[in-house]
Amino acid sequence: MIILAHAEKKEYQKVVIDQDICISCGACVAVCPVQALELDENAKARLIWDVCIDDFACVKVCPVNCIWPTSQAPPEPKAKSKWYRFNAPLEGELKSAYETWKQKYNVTGAPA
Repeated sequence: MIILAHAEKKEYQKVVIDQDICISCGACVAVCPVQALELDENAKARLIWDVCIDDFACVKVCPVNCIWPTSQAPPEPKAKSKWYRFNAPLEGELKSAYETWKQKYNVTGAPA
C-alpha cells in the first residue's frame, strides 16, 4: 500500500460510491492500485478515504456506474452514510483536509 504525506492527500477529491447500486462484483477493489477500496460487511464497495489518490480506475471498471469522482457525483449518494471510512483516526492536517473535502463537495453522509 502506498502511504502519502498528509499534505499530498489533501489535494485529492476522492470518489463517491452509491452502495445501493453496487452489485458487489469487486472489480473496483481489484483494480485500485493503492487498495483504497474494500468490500464492507454487506459485500458492497467502500472507500478508504485517507488512502485514495484519485487514480479513478475504479470509476472506469464499475459495470453499474455506482462510483464517481466526488466533483461529478450526484447529491444523493453524497448524503448517504457508511460508503467510506478511515484507515486510521484523522488528526491535524489530514482532519482539516477531510473537513474541507466535505464542505467543498457537499458530502453530508457520515463515515462508517
